Amino acid sequence: MVRSAIAAAAALMAAVLLAEPGAVLAQAGRDQGKSVQVVRLSFDDKGYVVTPSTVTKGVPVKMEVDLDTVKGCMRTIVIDAFGVKQTVKAGATTIAFTPTKSGPIQIVCGMNMGKGQFTVADPASK
Repeated sequence: MVRSAIAAAAALMAAVLLAEPGAVLAQAGRDQGKSVQVVRLSFDDKGYVVTPSTVTKGVPVKMEVDLDTVKGCMRTIVIDAFGVKQTVKAGATTIAFTPTKSGPIQIVCGMNMGKGQFTVADPASK
């Protein structure tokens, strides 16, 4: 039982780490039926860039930060709307949160110098 739980956790972690930006991954175990949105965060001459730029409200997000473009104070990432303030570094480049409101969401660095935004959309009606 422990072995199968470890194997399931390892498989999920590998899927999240190897997923293309924008992929929606199914989770295993008790959370089956839920999904994870994988996005990429980079930084260019205009600020933070989230790819894809729209995520769905209520679905957990794994934000993979590109350390080749996100440097210096830009590595302290603040998403006030969701209570996120995290400094990323080699070996710790993932930011996880669940969007709880829709609309344009601001991202800033810890010094409020670097800025960007992404959009949270309401889930599609069934």
